[in-house]
Amino acid sequence: MRALYAAAVVAALFVAPLAAGDETIGPARAGLEAVPFPPLDGFEDVVAAQITGARAAFARVASAPGTSRGDLGAAYGELGRLFHAYELFSSAEPAYRNAARLQPSQPLWPHLLGYLYQQTGRYAEAAERFAAVLRLRPDDRPAALRLADVQLELNDLVDARERYTALAAVYPAAARRGLGEVSLRERRYREAVEHFTFALERAPQASAMRYSLAMAYRGLGRLDQARAELEQRGSGAVVPADPAVDALSALVRGERLLVIQGTRSFAAGRFADAAGSFERALAAAPDSVPARVNLASALVQLGDMPRAIDQMQGAYARAPGEVEEQVVALALLLSERERYGDAIELLSGAERRAPGRAATATTLARLLASSPELARRDGARALELAMAVQARENRAAYAETVALALAELGRCREAAEWMQRAVEVAGGQRDAAEVARLRAQLPRYQAASCRAPGR
Repeated sequence: MRALYAAAVVAALFVAPLAAGDETIGPARAGLEAVPFPPLDGFEDVVAAQITGARAAFARVASAPGTSRGDLGAAYGELGRLFHAYELFSSAEPAYRNAARLQPSQPLWPHLLGYLYQQTGRYAEAAERFAAVLRLRPDDRPAALRLADVQLELNDLVDARERYTALAAVYPAAARRGLGEVSLRERRYREAVEHFTFALERAPQASAMRYSLAMAYRGLGRLDQARAELEQRGSGAVVPADPAVDALSALVRGERLLVIQGTRSFAAGRFADAAGSFERALAAAPDSVPARVNLASALVQLGDMPRAIDQMQGAYARAPGEVEEQVVALALLLSERERYGDAIELLSGAERRAPGRAATATTLARLLASSPELARRDGARALELAMAVQARENRAAYAETVALALAELGRCREAAEWMQRAVEVAGGQRDAAEVARLRAQLPRYQAASCRAPGR
Protein backbone atom coordinates (compact mmCIF):
# COMPACT_ATOMS: atom_id res chain seq x y z
CA MET A 1 0.00 0.00 0.00
CA ARG A 2 1.29 3.44 -0.86
CA ALA A 3 2.87 5.54 1.88
CA LEU A 4 0.95 8.51 3.23
CA TYR A 5 2.13 10.97 5.86
CA ALA A 6 -0.30 11.55 8.70
CA ALA A 7 -0.29 15.31 8.31
CA ALA A 8 -2.16 14.82 5.01
CA VAL A 9 -5.19 14.17 7.21
CA VAL A 10 -5.17 17.75 8.43
CA ALA A 11 -7.66 20.15 6.84
CA ALA A 12 -5.85 23.48 7.26
CA LEU A 13 -8.15 26.51 7.47
CA PHE A 14 -6.16 29.75 7.50
CA VAL A 15 -7.68 33.23 7.36
CA ALA A 16 -6.19 36.69 7.50
CA PRO A 17 -6.48 38.47 10.86
CA LEU A 18 -9.43 40.81 11.08
CA ALA A 19 -8.59 44.51 10.94
CA ALA A 20 -9.66 47.10 13.43
CA GLY A 21 -12.51 49.37 12.44
CA ASP A 22 -13.19 53.12 12.73
CA GLU A 23 -14.88 52.92 16.14
CA THR A 24 -12.63 53.66 19.11
CA ILE A 25 -12.63 53.42 22.89
CA GLY A 26 -11.70 56.91 24.01
CA PRO A 27 -8.86 57.55 26.48
CA ALA A 28 -10.04 56.97 30.03
CA ARG A 29 -7.64 59.62 31.35
CA ALA A 30 -5.41 62.37 30.05
CA GLY A 31 -2.15 61.12 28.58
CA LEU A 32 -3.59 57.80 27.44
CA GLU A 33 -4.32 56.60 23.88
CA ALA A 34 -7.58 55.78 22.17
CA VAL A 35 -8.04 52.08 21.45
CA PRO A 36 -9.57 51.11 18.06
CA PHE A 37 -12.52 48.76 18.51
CA PRO A 38 -12.76 46.01 15.86
CA PRO A 39 -15.79 45.34 13.67
CA LEU A 40 -17.45 42.16 14.89
CA ASP A 41 -19.37 41.07 11.80
CA GLY A 42 -16.62 38.63 10.75
CA PHE A 43 -16.60 36.76 14.06
CA GLU A 44 -18.69 33.85 15.29
CA ASP A 45 -21.48 34.91 17.62
CA VAL A 46 -19.76 33.51 20.70
CA VAL A 47 -16.60 35.51 19.95
CA ALA A 48 -18.50 38.71 19.17
CA ALA A 49 -20.32 38.36 22.49
CA GLN A 50 -17.02 37.78 24.29
CA ILE A 51 -15.42 40.93 22.84
CA THR A 52 -18.54 43.01 23.46
CA GLY A 53 -18.66 41.79 27.04
CA ALA A 54 -14.99 42.66 27.56
CA ARG A 55 -15.62 46.20 26.30
CA ALA A 56 -18.53 46.59 28.69
CA ALA A 57 -16.43 45.29 31.60
CA PHE A 58 -13.67 47.76 30.75
CA ALA A 59 -16.17 50.62 30.56
CA ARG A 60 -17.46 49.80 34.04
CA VAL A 61 -13.97 49.97 35.51
CA ALA A 62 -13.02 53.10 33.56
CA SER A 63 -16.17 55.00 34.57
CA ALA A 64 -16.31 53.94 38.21
CA PRO A 65 -15.55 56.76 40.69
CA GLY A 66 -12.25 56.31 42.48
CA THR A 67 -10.79 53.69 40.12
CA SER A 68 -7.07 53.50 40.88
CA ARG A 69 -4.33 53.74 38.28
CA GLY A 70 -3.48 50.12 38.98
CA ASP A 71 -7.05 48.90 38.45
CA LEU A 72 -7.41 50.92 35.26
CA GLY A 73 -4.06 49.62 34.00
CA ALA A 74 -5.12 46.03 34.66
CA ALA A 75 -8.39 46.68 32.79
CA TYR A 76 -6.51 48.03 29.78
CA GLY A 77 -4.14 45.08 29.92
CA GLU A 78 -6.92 42.50 29.98
CA LEU A 79 -8.62 44.21 27.06
CA GLY A 80 -5.31 44.13 25.20
CA ARG A 81 -4.85 40.42 25.94
CA LEU A 82 -8.24 39.60 24.43
CA PHE A 83 -7.55 41.65 21.30
CA HIS A 84 -4.09 40.05 21.06
CA ALA A 85 -5.52 36.53 21.34
CA TYR A 86 -7.55 37.21 18.19
CA GLU A 87 -4.58 38.89 16.46
CA LEU A 88 -6.26 42.29 16.48
CA PHE A 89 -2.86 43.88 16.78
CA SER A 90 -3.82 47.50 16.09
CA SER A 91 -6.31 47.32 18.99
CA ALA A 92 -4.08 45.38 21.37
CA GLU A 93 -1.03 47.64 20.95
CA PRO A 94 -2.45 50.90 22.40
CA ALA A 95 -4.27 48.95 25.12
CA TYR A 96 -0.95 47.44 26.23
CA ARG A 97 0.80 50.83 26.07
CA ASN A 98 -1.88 52.35 28.29
CA ALA A 99 -1.57 49.45 30.72
CA ALA A 100 2.21 49.90 30.90
CA ARG A 101 1.86 53.65 31.56
CA LEU A 102 -0.59 53.03 34.37
CA GLN A 103 1.28 50.04 35.86
CA PRO A 104 4.97 50.79 35.18
CA SER A 105 6.18 48.12 37.62
CA GLN A 106 4.13 45.32 36.01
CA PRO A 107 6.37 43.29 33.61
CA LEU A 108 3.45 41.49 31.94
CA TRP A 109 2.46 44.40 29.71
CA PRO A 110 5.88 45.14 28.15
CA HIS A 111 6.36 41.40 27.73
CA LEU A 112 3.14 40.97 25.76
CA LEU A 113 3.74 44.18 23.80
CA GLY A 114 7.23 42.93 22.95
CA TYR A 115 5.74 39.66 21.74
CA LEU A 116 3.23 41.58 19.60
CA TYR A 117 6.10 43.52 18.02
CA GLN A 118 8.02 40.28 17.54
CA GLN A 119 5.02 38.73 15.77
CA THR A 120 4.66 41.71 13.47
CA GLY A 121 8.34 42.07 12.57
CA ARG A 122 9.03 45.22 14.59
CA TYR A 123 12.15 43.76 16.14
CA ALA A 124 13.83 46.94 17.42
CA GLU A 125 10.68 47.86 19.37
CA ALA A 126 10.38 44.26 20.59
CA ALA A 127 13.96 44.37 21.88
CA GLU A 128 13.21 47.58 23.82
CA ARG A 129 10.20 45.98 25.50
CA PHE A 130 11.94 42.74 26.47
CA ALA A 131 14.89 44.74 27.81
CA ALA A 132 12.37 46.70 29.90
CA VAL A 133 10.99 43.43 31.29
CA LEU A 134 14.48 42.34 32.31
CA ARG A 135 15.09 45.64 34.08
CA LEU A 136 11.96 44.97 36.12
CA ARG A 137 12.64 41.27 36.58
CA PRO A 138 16.27 40.31 35.78
CA ASP A 139 15.66 36.57 36.17
CA ASP A 140 12.75 36.45 33.65
CA ARG A 141 14.03 33.66 31.40
CA PRO A 142 11.22 33.67 28.79
CA ALA A 143 11.83 37.39 28.24
CA ALA A 144 15.58 36.80 28.02
CA LEU A 145 15.10 34.13 25.37
CA ARG A 146 12.77 36.33 23.36
CA LEU A 147 15.27 39.19 23.59
CA ALA A 148 17.96 36.87 22.23
CA ASP A 149 15.65 35.88 19.36
CA VAL A 150 14.94 39.48 18.35
CA GLN A 151 18.63 40.38 18.69
CA LEU A 152 19.30 37.58 16.21
CA GLU A 153 16.70 39.06 13.86
CA LEU A 154 18.41 42.44 14.22
CA ASN A 155 21.76 40.77 13.40
CA ASP A 156 23.09 41.80 16.80
CA LEU A 157 25.14 38.61 16.88
CA VAL A 158 27.49 39.42 19.78
CA ASP A 159 24.67 40.11 22.24
CA ALA A 160 22.55 37.25 20.88
CA ARG A 161 25.41 34.76 21.30
CA GLU A 162 26.05 35.93 24.86
CA ARG A 163 22.40 35.66 25.81
CA TYR A 164 21.85 32.24 24.18
CA THR A 165 24.98 30.92 25.90
CA ALA A 166 23.66 32.06 29.28
CA LEU A 167 20.34 30.29 28.60
CA ALA A 168 21.73 27.01 27.24
CA ALA A 169 21.22 25.11 30.50
CA VAL A 170 17.62 26.36 30.84
CA TYR A 171 16.48 26.05 27.22
CA PRO A 172 18.91 23.54 25.68
CA ALA A 173 17.10 23.05 22.37
CA ALA A 174 16.04 26.68 21.81
CA ALA A 175 19.35 28.19 22.93
CA ARG A 176 21.44 25.79 20.84
CA ARG A 177 19.22 26.50 17.83
CA GLY A 178 19.90 30.18 18.37
CA LEU A 179 23.63 29.59 18.75
CA GLY A 180 23.53 27.57 15.55
CA GLU A 181 21.93 30.50 13.71
CA VAL A 182 24.54 32.89 15.09
CA SER A 183 27.34 30.55 14.03
CA LEU A 184 25.80 30.10 10.58
CA ARG A 185 25.70 33.88 10.03
CA GLU A 186 29.29 34.14 11.23
CA ARG A 187 30.24 31.36 8.76
CA ARG A 188 31.39 29.08 11.57
CA TYR A 189 29.83 26.15 9.79
CA ARG A 190 31.30 23.29 11.84
CA GLU A 191 30.17 24.95 15.04
CA ALA A 192 26.71 25.54 13.52
CA VAL A 193 26.39 21.84 12.63
CA GLU A 194 27.22 20.90 16.21
CA HIS A 195 24.62 23.28 17.66
CA PHE A 196 21.83 22.29 15.23
CA THR A 197 22.52 18.57 15.66
CA PHE A 198 22.33 18.91 19.45
CA ALA A 199 19.11 20.93 19.22
CA LEU A 200 17.47 18.38 16.90
CA GLU A 201 18.39 15.55 19.25
CA ARG A 202 16.52 17.42 22.00
CA ALA A 203 13.61 18.54 19.78
CA PRO A 204 13.31 16.14 16.81
CA GLN A 205 9.92 17.63 15.87
CA ALA A 206 11.63 20.94 15.02
CA SER A 207 11.98 20.02 11.35
CA ALA A 208 12.25 23.65 10.16
CA MET A 209 15.73 23.69 11.70
CA ARG A 210 16.89 21.14 9.14
CA TYR A 211 17.05 23.89 6.53
CA SER A 212 19.63 25.76 8.62
CA LEU A 213 21.52 22.54 9.23
CA ALA A 214 21.55 21.94 5.48
CA MET A 215 23.01 25.41 4.91
CA ALA A 216 25.73 24.69 7.46
CA TYR A 217 26.59 21.42 5.67
CA ARG A 218 26.64 23.28 2.38
CA GLY A 219 29.06 25.78 3.86
CA LEU A 220 31.35 22.86 4.73
CA GLY A 221 31.06 21.50 1.20
CA ARG A 222 29.19 18.39 2.42
CA LEU A 223 26.53 18.58 -0.27
CA ASP A 224 25.08 15.06 0.12
CA GLN A 225 24.34 15.71 3.79
CA ALA A 226 22.89 19.11 2.88
CA ARG A 227 20.50 17.48 0.39
CA ALA A 228 19.51 14.82 2.94
CA GLU A 229 18.59 17.49 5.49
CA LEU A 230 16.63 19.51 2.94
CA GLU A 231 14.55 16.43 2.12
CA GLN A 232 13.54 16.20 5.79
CA ARG A 233 12.76 19.89 6.17
CA GLY A 234 9.32 20.70 7.59
CA SER A 235 7.58 23.43 9.54
CA GLY A 236 8.07 22.15 13.10
CA ALA A 237 9.71 24.61 15.50
CA VAL A 238 11.24 24.76 18.96
CA VAL A 239 8.61 26.46 21.13
CA PRO A 240 9.75 26.85 24.76
CA ALA A 241 7.19 27.59 27.44
CA ASP A 242 6.30 31.24 27.91
CA PRO A 243 3.45 31.46 30.44
CA ALA A 244 2.48 35.03 29.56
CA VAL A 245 2.19 34.26 25.85
CA ASP A 246 0.83 30.72 26.24
CA ALA A 247 -2.08 32.02 28.32
CA LEU A 248 -3.40 34.01 25.34
CA SER A 249 -4.57 30.87 23.56
CA ALA A 250 -6.92 30.04 26.42
CA LEU A 251 -8.91 33.20 25.63
CA VAL A 252 -9.83 32.07 22.12
CA ARG A 253 -13.39 30.84 21.62
CA GLY A 254 -15.40 29.71 18.62
CA GLU A 255 -14.97 26.57 16.51
CA ARG A 256 -13.45 28.18 13.43
CA LEU A 257 -10.76 30.15 15.25
CA LEU A 258 -9.87 27.21 17.48
CA VAL A 259 -9.40 25.02 14.41
CA ILE A 260 -7.06 27.68 12.99
CA GLN A 261 -5.18 27.83 16.27
CA GLY A 262 -4.86 24.04 16.39
CA THR A 263 -3.73 23.83 12.78
CA ARG A 264 -0.93 26.30 13.47
CA SER A 265 0.18 24.30 16.51
CA PHE A 266 0.14 21.12 14.42
CA ALA A 267 2.28 22.73 11.72
CA ALA A 268 4.79 23.74 14.41
CA GLY A 269 4.96 20.16 15.70
CA ARG A 270 3.14 20.99 18.95
CA PHE A 271 0.72 18.08 18.73
CA ALA A 272 -0.56 18.14 22.33
CA ASP A 273 -1.41 21.84 21.99
CA ALA A 274 -3.07 21.14 18.64
CA ALA A 275 -5.20 18.37 20.13
CA GLY A 276 -6.26 20.69 22.94
CA SER A 277 -7.39 23.36 20.49
CA PHE A 278 -9.33 20.87 18.38
CA GLU A 279 -11.01 19.42 21.47
CA ARG A 280 -12.10 22.92 22.50
CA ALA A 281 -13.41 23.48 18.97
CA LEU A 282 -15.50 20.32 19.28
CA ALA A 283 -16.82 21.44 22.63
CA ALA A 284 -17.97 24.65 20.92
CA ALA A 285 -19.40 22.84 17.86
CA PRO A 286 -19.87 19.08 18.38
CA ASP A 287 -20.78 18.51 14.72
CA SER A 288 -17.64 20.18 13.35
CA VAL A 289 -16.08 17.93 10.72
CA PRO A 290 -12.81 19.93 10.41
CA ALA A 291 -12.30 19.78 14.18
CA ARG A 292 -12.80 16.00 14.23
CA VAL A 293 -10.53 15.32 11.25
CA ASN A 294 -7.78 17.53 12.64
CA LEU A 295 -8.14 16.07 16.13
CA ALA A 296 -7.76 12.58 14.67
CA SER A 297 -4.54 13.63 12.96
CA ALA A 298 -3.13 15.15 16.15
CA LEU A 299 -4.03 12.03 18.12
CA VAL A 300 -2.22 9.86 15.57
CA GLN A 301 0.92 11.92 16.17
CA LEU A 302 0.44 11.47 19.93
CA GLY A 303 0.03 7.70 19.48
CA ASP A 304 -3.58 7.62 20.75
CA MET A 305 -4.94 5.40 17.96
CA PRO A 306 -8.27 4.38 19.60
CA ARG A 307 -9.36 7.99 20.01
CA ALA A 308 -8.04 8.92 16.56
CA ILE A 309 -10.14 6.16 14.99
CA ASP A 310 -13.23 7.21 16.94
CA GLN A 311 -12.89 10.84 15.87
CA MET A 312 -12.29 9.97 12.22
CA GLN A 313 -15.30 7.65 12.14
CA GLY A 314 -17.40 10.42 13.69
CA ALA A 315 -16.28 12.83 10.99
CA TYR A 316 -16.99 10.24 8.27
CA ALA A 317 -20.49 9.67 9.59
CA ARG A 318 -21.24 13.38 9.29
CA ALA A 319 -19.67 14.01 5.88
CA PRO A 320 -18.47 10.85 4.10
CA GLY A 321 -17.93 12.61 0.80
CA GLU A 322 -15.64 15.19 2.39
CA VAL A 323 -13.73 12.85 4.69
CA GLU A 324 -13.32 9.60 2.75
CA GLU A 325 -9.85 10.46 1.46
CA GLN A 326 -8.63 11.21 5.00
CA VAL A 327 -10.14 7.98 6.35
CA VAL A 328 -8.38 5.91 3.70
CA ALA A 329 -5.12 7.81 4.27
CA LEU A 330 -5.28 7.09 8.00
CA ALA A 331 -6.04 3.41 7.34
CA LEU A 332 -3.02 3.15 5.04
CA LEU A 333 -0.85 4.85 7.64
CA LEU A 334 -2.03 2.38 10.28
CA SER A 335 -1.23 -0.47 7.90
CA GLU A 336 2.27 0.89 7.32
CA ARG A 337 2.74 0.81 11.07
CA GLU A 338 1.48 -2.81 11.05
CA ARG A 339 -1.63 -1.88 13.01
CA TYR A 340 -3.85 -3.91 10.71
CA GLY A 341 -6.57 -4.47 13.29
CA ASP A 342 -6.87 -0.72 13.88
CA ALA A 343 -7.00 -0.07 10.12
CA ILE A 344 -9.76 -2.64 9.66
CA GLU A 345 -11.69 -1.27 12.64
CA LEU A 346 -11.49 2.25 11.22
CA LEU A 347 -12.65 1.24 7.75
CA SER A 348 -15.33 -1.14 9.03
CA GLY A 349 -16.83 1.59 11.19
CA ALA A 350 -16.76 4.02 8.28
CA GLU A 351 -18.40 1.46 5.97
CA ARG A 352 -21.19 0.85 8.51
CA ARG A 353 -21.86 4.56 8.88
CA ALA A 354 -21.91 5.30 5.12
CA PRO A 355 -22.06 2.06 3.12
CA GLY A 356 -20.94 1.75 -0.47
CA ARG A 357 -18.24 4.40 -0.71
CA ALA A 358 -15.85 2.96 -3.30
CA ALA A 359 -12.50 3.96 -1.82
CA THR A 360 -13.47 2.92 1.70
CA ALA A 361 -15.00 -0.39 0.65
CA THR A 362 -12.14 -1.27 -1.70
CA THR A 363 -9.43 -0.51 0.86
CA LEU A 364 -11.28 -2.52 3.48
CA ALA A 365 -11.77 -5.44 1.07
CA ARG A 366 -8.06 -5.51 0.20
CA LEU A 367 -7.10 -5.56 3.87
CA LEU A 368 -9.59 -8.34 4.64
CA ALA A 369 -8.27 -10.34 1.69
CA SER A 370 -4.53 -9.85 2.10
CA SER A 371 -3.61 -8.57 5.55
CA PRO A 372 -0.20 -9.93 6.56
CA GLU A 373 -1.88 -11.07 9.78
CA LEU A 374 -3.91 -14.09 8.69
CA ALA A 375 -6.20 -13.82 11.73
CA ARG A 376 -7.46 -10.47 10.43
CA ARG A 377 -8.66 -11.88 7.10
CA ASP A 378 -12.26 -12.48 6.04
CA GLY A 379 -12.37 -13.57 2.40
CA ALA A 380 -16.16 -13.82 2.22
CA ARG A 381 -16.67 -10.28 3.49
CA ALA A 382 -13.89 -9.04 1.20
CA LEU A 383 -15.57 -10.64 -1.83
CA GLU A 384 -18.95 -9.16 -0.92
CA LEU A 385 -17.49 -5.66 -0.69
CA ALA A 386 -15.37 -6.01 -3.83
CA MET A 387 -18.19 -7.37 -5.99
CA ALA A 388 -20.52 -4.55 -4.89
CA VAL A 389 -17.99 -1.91 -5.93
CA GLN A 390 -17.13 -3.71 -9.20
CA ALA A 391 -20.80 -3.97 -10.11
CA ARG A 392 -21.10 -0.20 -10.09
CA GLU A 393 -17.97 0.57 -12.11
CA ASN A 394 -15.63 -1.62 -14.15
CA ARG A 395 -12.12 -0.54 -13.17
CA ALA A 396 -8.84 -2.47 -13.13
CA ALA A 397 -8.24 -1.86 -9.42
CA TYR A 398 -11.72 -3.10 -8.54
CA ALA A 399 -11.28 -6.27 -10.61
CA GLU A 400 -7.94 -6.89 -8.89
CA THR A 401 -9.64 -6.55 -5.50
CA VAL A 402 -12.17 -9.23 -6.51
CA ALA A 403 -9.23 -11.45 -7.49
CA LEU A 404 -7.58 -10.91 -4.10
CA ALA A 405 -10.77 -11.91 -2.30
CA LEU A 406 -11.25 -15.03 -4.44
CA ALA A 407 -7.62 -16.01 -3.79
CA GLU A 408 -8.18 -15.75 -0.06
CA LEU A 409 -11.12 -18.13 -0.46
CA GLY A 410 -8.94 -20.59 -2.43
CA ARG A 411 -10.83 -20.04 -5.70
CA CYS A 412 -7.68 -19.63 -7.75
CA ARG A 413 -9.06 -20.29 -11.24
CA GLU A 414 -11.70 -17.58 -10.81
CA ALA A 415 -9.10 -15.30 -9.25
CA ALA A 416 -6.86 -15.68 -12.31
CA GLU A 417 -9.82 -14.88 -14.60
CA TRP A 418 -10.51 -11.67 -12.69
CA MET A 419 -6.84 -10.70 -12.83
CA GLN A 420 -6.90 -11.22 -16.59
CA ARG A 421 -9.98 -8.99 -16.70
CA ALA A 422 -8.08 -6.34 -14.72
CA VAL A 423 -5.25 -6.48 -17.28
CA GLU A 424 -7.72 -6.02 -20.13
CA VAL A 425 -9.45 -3.07 -18.43
CA ALA A 426 -6.10 -1.36 -17.83
CA GLY A 427 -5.15 -2.04 -21.44
CA GLY A 428 -8.39 -0.48 -22.65
CA GLN A 429 -7.49 2.63 -20.67
CA ARG A 430 -4.01 2.62 -22.24
CA ASP A 431 -2.38 2.53 -18.82
CA ALA A 432 0.86 0.78 -19.72
CA ALA A 433 2.34 0.97 -16.24
CA GLU A 434 -0.74 -0.60 -14.67
CA VAL A 435 -0.85 -3.32 -17.35
CA ALA A 436 2.77 -4.19 -16.60
CA ARG A 437 2.14 -4.30 -12.84
CA LEU A 438 -0.94 -6.49 -13.15
CA ARG A 439 0.73 -8.89 -15.59
CA ALA A 440 3.61 -9.30 -13.16
CA GLN A 441 1.10 -10.40 -10.52
CA LEU A 442 -0.86 -12.76 -12.78
CA PRO A 443 1.37 -15.90 -12.40
CA ARG A 444 0.68 -15.99 -8.66
CA TYR A 445 -3.03 -16.38 -9.32
CA GLN A 446 -2.41 -19.10 -11.89
CA ALA A 447 -0.56 -21.26 -9.35
CA ALA A 448 -2.15 -24.15 -7.46
CA SER A 449 -2.10 -22.07 -4.25
CA CYS A 450 -2.82 -18.40 -4.87
CA ARG A 451 -3.56 -17.08 -1.39
CA ALA A 452 -1.53 -13.99 -0.40
CA PRO A 453 1.25 -14.90 2.05
CA GLY A 454 0.83 -14.01 5.70
CA ARG A 455 1.75 -14.96 9.20
